[in-house]
Amino acid sequence: MLFSHSAAYAVRALIWLACQPKDSRWLATDVARMEGIPQPYLSKVLGVLKAQGFISSTRGPKGGYVLVQAPETITLMKVSELFDSDKRLTSCVLAYGACGSCSLCPLGELWDSTRDSIRNFMETTTIEALAQRSAYNEAAQSAK
Repeated sequence: MLFSHSAAYAVRALIWLACQPKDSRWLATDVARMEGIPQPYLSKVLGVLKAQGFISSTRGPKGGYVLVQAPETITLMKVSELFDSDKRLTSCVLAYGACGSCSLCPLGELWDSTRDSIRNFMETTTIEALAQRSAYNEAAQSAK
């Protein structure tokens, strides 16, 4: 698995928010329902995203969460770094330790290029790019 559940839920929530009309606010319960994420778990994830400045929230009748950082600046790597250890890309896939630290692992050299490709993918893929491919975006475009 490329992401932990927390990171995956964060990516899903950010994509969903990026597909909504600009400056519209959404309750955590709305995002959780639309994405099929347990609401208490999502609330914790949204708290981390808020603390890091990706989203903001407002209390009250017109309150909710809104995306404040431009989705084209939010990469999968940035989100992953909030929730996941970098060991997912640096540790040995066969659990010998740090990748490249021993000569026992038969995958070491083979894994290098794959790991680099994954890292590049995560550093260059943005929430905006994923939102453009999202079914939520397609539905919004069809409604226009």
